[in-house]
Amino acid sequence: MADISHWETVMSNVRVGTKAGLLAAIMSNFFLGFSSLYWKALGEIPSISLLGYRVFFSMLCVTLILLARKELKFLLFELELRDLALHGVAALLVACNWGVFIWSSIHGRVFESGLGYLIAPILGVGLGVIFYKEYISFFRGVIVFFVVLSVFFLIFRVPGLDFRVYLSIGVTWGMYTWLKKMARLDAMSGLFIESFMLTFIAVALISYFDGGFGIPEGLGIFRGSLLLSCGLVSLVPLALFAFAAKHLPLSVMGLLQFVLPLTQFCVASVFYGQSFTAEIFLAFSIIFAGMLFIVLELPIKKLLSAKG
Repeated sequence: MADISHWETVMSNVRVGTKAGLLAAIMSNFFLGFSSLYWKALGEIPSISLLGYRVFFSMLCVTLILLARKELKFLLFELELRDLALHGVAALLVACNWGVFIWSSIHGRVFESGLGYLIAPILGVGLGVIFYKEYISFFRGVIVFFVVLSVFFLIFRVPGLDFRVYLSIGVTWGMYTWLKKMARLDAMSGLFIESFMLTFIAVALISYFDGGFGIPEGLGIFRGSLLLSCGLVSLVPLALFAFAAKHLPLSVMGLLQFVLPLTQFCVASVFYGQSFTAEIFLAFSIIFAGMLFIVLELPIKKLLSAKG
């Protein structure tokens, strides 16, 4: 009886962790999707400088959190070479992703960044199946197939898109998802290593481009406060994302990331005035329907099982 009780407790904890992971993944992608408006409000500052501020304040926030939790000293003594290598590569990927995302948000290329985040989950699902041998049901396989067709339809049927934006965002975010699944460290510890390494990358980039950390005159209290909060704007979605990656299969993480591009498409249409053509609406509808079917898959199966 004791073994049965222990097993039930373990399974209950797994279900709670899965539900928390699902919520964290959805909220992470939702916040990232709407953060384009945040960077647009700071558009007077050069993109490379904003990247530097984002890195610096992210580093500051995560360091303070680890110090408050008294985990920083322990982390530094427990680090392995594999951790540094993995999170070093992740830092390079997220630096590229952040930089392109900020630039696209300021220059009104939000639809392209959304398209990039559509490509990323497909890469994530493929990596999960190939490297982790994750099972993907026939139902989800069909959904992914139609989503892939929708992405190619958008790429080849909608003219005037900047392919550099969606390709760089798609590849960097898809690979970042894969690396976070391989990470041994917890969410905050991994973010600390990445932020620490990103600080050196940001300083090198700013020195190379001679962007500096200059703040334009007349920024005002409101936008000045926005700039100071860029660490939290970056840290909260990544922390939620890292937590979700630890509790969900990579294929599920990939499928849930469709929340981000859908949010970006809405932002591009409503706030940026980017054209929402019939072709875009068709692809958008297919992707939305696919997400709805994924959400309803388990309840439908339970309902059919109960009736059977």
